[in-house]
Amino acid sequence: MIVRTFHPVGQGAFYSERYNDFNIVYDCGTMSPKKARLVVEDAFRDEVVDVLFISHFDKDHISSIPDLKKSATKIKVVVLPLLNNQQRNLLLNFYSKFSVDLKNIINDPESYFDSDTIIIRIQPTTNTFNLERRFNPRDLRELINNNSNESIEIESGTPLNITLNAGMKTIRWCFIPYNYEDEVRRTEVDRELNKVSISTSRLMNDPNYTLSNLENTALKNKMKNIYDKLQGKINENSMLLYSGPDLSGDIRKSQHFCTTLLIDINHCYTCLCMSGCIYTGDSDFKCFKLKDIYAGYVDYVGIIQVPHHGSKYDFDLQALEGFSRTIMPVSHRTTSSKHPDAEVIKELTINGFHVISINENKNSKFRQFI
Repeated sequence: MIVRTFHPVGQGAFYSERYNDFNIVYDCGTMSPKKARLVVEDAFRDEVVDVLFISHFDKDHISSIPDLKKSATKIKVVVLPLLNNQQRNLLLNFYSKFSVDLKNIINDPESYFDSDTIIIRIQPTTNTFNLERRFNPRDLRELINNNSNESIEIESGTPLNITLNAGMKTIRWCFIPYNYEDEVRRTEVDRELNKVSISTSRLMNDPNYTLSNLENTALKNKMKNIYDKLQGKINENSMLLYSGPDLSGDIRKSQHFCTTLLIDINHCYTCLCMSGCIYTGDSDFKCFKLKDIYAGYVDYVGIIQVPHHGSKYDFDLQALEGFSRTIMPVSHRTTSSKHPDAEVIKELTINGFHVISINENKNSKFRQFI
């Protein structure tokens, strides 16, 4: 059995999948890490996290990684977007008030995680393309058992495969990360910085520029205002992830599964549901169509995470073209007036999508049993 869980951490993202002997996490953060600490620690207490996927480096997507690292016995593999030096410096300047742990996750994950943790960086691309093109898939178990502490770069769209035992059967499953780099985001950041006469080049070439000017209250306020305005867009990319049946070879339609969906403690139903899921982080649905990125996988996807907590600034229904009656979990806090946007929820609902609210209330936890 596979158990997919959308955990109730409020304004943030913490999603996991448990297999018989394999655990994965996609993002682990919230705007309220102290309140969410028990949720994160209890999820994998004294257990191994085989793979941690990080979509991007906003606080509400990484702030609880230290709690997960402390509670789990080990994190074997970390998969994250590849940053060039300028992108990394820009983030470190905007996030100058981050804890040392969070800065190290951005700046030097090899030193932050265990010495034998494997770091896989996903190369960015500005193109959407058909994933049925030929990639060289990587076997996750083989990578984990290699124990070479190597850092690896792979192309967006490369399947990371595992074989699962399910009773008398074996299941071929895969995770397909896709690091879509949004050039528009960089333009927006540059424009806002230029408005307040802050040099983009200084921020991108000196990782300590903001830190060395902390006494400059005006600079701090300017940076904070830009961050608040462009929250989620300081990162040029947000790594998508498909998790579902491996469609390489001759598997195809044989891997649709009967699933049980536990929406909350009072609502549970069983259906013949597509077992694939697409996690979206804070990606911008105005920039692409998911069917173009994950061509060939559309018929296998039953769940798609609503990006950026339901923000109207990153939503366009065209991104969901080809999908129908899909379950759409949205992570948010109940006290927010911005997320999720009512028009986003309305548009999804009237077009036949099933929106699920995941918030800070423990009863909002959403689980899928496959």
